[in-house]
Amino acid sequence: MVEGKKAGEGPRLEARGAEEAEESVDLEEASEDGSGVHVDPPSLAGAIPWHEEHGDRLCIAFAGGKGGAGRTLLAANLAVFMSRLGREVVLADLDPAGMNLHTYLGLDPLLPTPGSMLRPAGPPRVDKLAGLNLRLCRPPRSIDPSDHEMRAEVLTMAQSLEADVLILDLGLSADAFTLDTFQMAHAGVVVFAPEPAAMERGYGFIRAALFRRLLHGDDDPAVVARAVLAADHVGELSTPSQLVSALSGAHPHAAEAVRARILSFFPRIVVNMCRTRADAEVLEGAVSGLRRRWGVSADPLAAIDYDDAAWNSTRQRRSFMIEFPGSNLAQGIERVARRLLLTSTRRDLRT
Repeated sequence: MVEGKKAGEGPRLEARGAEEAEESVDLEEASEDGSGVHVDPPSLAGAIPWHEEHGDRLCIAFAGGKGGAGRTLLAANLAVFMSRLGREVVLADLDPAGMNLHTYLGLDPLLPTPGSMLRPAGPPRVDKLAGLNLRLCRPPRSIDPSDHEMRAEVLTMAQSLEADVLILDLGLSADAFTLDTFQMAHAGVVVFAPEPAAMERGYGFIRAALFRRLLHGDDDPAVVARAVLAADHVGELSTPSQLVSALSGAHPHAAEAVRARILSFFPRIVVNMCRTRADAEVLEGAVSGLRRRWGVSADPLAAIDYDDAAWNSTRQRRSFMIEFPGSNLAQGIERVARRLLLTSTRRDLRT
């Protein structure tokens, strides 16, 4: 979970990009008479164009990383932020190990009775959040991590609901369902924390997603690449660039196709719980490392400050975007939203 100093207290980290210099948008403002009555937040739609030329919703997937990095909390609050901008948002809980998006939105858990566990689970549950253009789609009860069928039913249900934005919390694992759904999204976001175990898990997920992209399928480049890797008994082909080099001699067309897939892979990265300048610099370091070692162009969405607003809002079972709109966390979510909206036309070079 994201945690830290009290919202609004202590020195802020220096701005880490042009997008941070933009004026923050509070989600709750006092009325002109000072009564503190909530009013609709100013819309970002004028400042940041909402691109619709693709004719479909913006799909954002949060996945990978390490437990405790704040992935689910950030996904829930990004959904709240987008909905407060006047957009219809669907949030889907596809994390079999967690399934706790409801906690951050003030909804009750779905606790099965012993008898209900002996009957078919039934359809996914859809809950409408009071006062928000936001619906949560989740399994009707806790599921086994290997139950991909139930996760697929939740995803299908979420995709069938009308919305401008679909936000998916896929969980930590790097199974085939998670990796394929991550690839399907317009923006796949991995949340890092600035500590060794979290960084290792984040890199591991990105690596798994990349090789899934390169090797999955029955087309010639994937088949040839799998055959070349299967023949690598000494582990010389451990990076994408080494695989491309190995293919270049006898299989130049496969090498070009694999290189194009690497260039089209565009993960987004958030570094959460930053306490120091060095922690914030992990964001650019991660992006630089992915480019240098694997040839991957990652998008640095935001480095978000360590903040007690997460702990306080979770205890109250309320979104920190509503309870603490001026907190470092809320401003971090705004930066993430701005970057995602600015790049929403970059369905990129996806193949």
